[in-house]
Amino acid sequence: MISDILLISLGLAIFSLLVTAATSPLETLSWWAGWTEDAPDDTSDLTPTGNTTPSRPFIIYLSGVASLSGDYLIARERIFIRNLQEHLPNAVIVNSVFPYSPSGAPLLATPRIFDRFWRWLQKLEIEGRRSILSMLIKLRNIYQVMVSADHRYGPIFSQGAAKTIERSLRSAGYRPGIDGRITIIGYSGGAQVAIGAAPFLKAQLESAVEVISIGGVVASDPGLSVLDRLHHFHGDGDNVEKVGAAMF
Repeated sequence: MISDILLISLGLAIFSLLVTAATSPLETLSWWAGWTEDAPDDTSDLTPTGNTTPSRPFIIYLSGVASLSGDYLIARERIFIRNLQEHLPNAVIVNSVFPYSPSGAPLLATPRIFDRFWRWLQKLEIEGRRSILSMLIKLRNIYQVMVSADHRYGPIFSQGAAKTIERSLRSAGYRPGIDGRITIIGYSGGAQVAIGAAPFLKAQLESAVEVISIGGVVASDPGLSVLDRLHHFHGDGDNVEKVGAAMF
């Protein structure tokens, strides 16, 4: 009896994984078709003309696959951002971007069909009650990284990600042509999203783009050819980074 239940549970889990993988590109395609609304773009007038304020470095941080939204970071990411700001007090660090959606809509956004489910998982994470269910967040975001790396859907996904990053940069006060090179720090799957978005950002903002990959999973993306610089940091014991390299 117990063995039958285990087999059924295993079968349902495998079926769910296959369905999730097969439907992963749908969010990208629905955004491209205009069915998914972007956040309001009210940043067109944020760049003042004739501003003589000295340029500042702008850094965009793209979180890892455990992220639910740009405003929700795991503990080690929050510590990293805090330390980075202390070492670079003049830099503007933007960490509000959710990199695993072409529209930038976080998993906690109300329009999402399963937003209540993601909020429940977030509650479990905050309370320290981690379970196998919390892996669903990572799995969902990993599939979006794979969409970003796919040669069919990747350019569409990357265009949306670039638009989200540009919107956040302008909201933070970035001035195209004045503030210079953009630095994107991508942790885990965020590195692939950063590289995919690089060509669109470079064209939209007419700025050089630098990517710093921290334990990043990176495919042979066309965006690699337009980067000003790429720094890839990984530990010798980082098996996830090795799996990513083998997959791509």
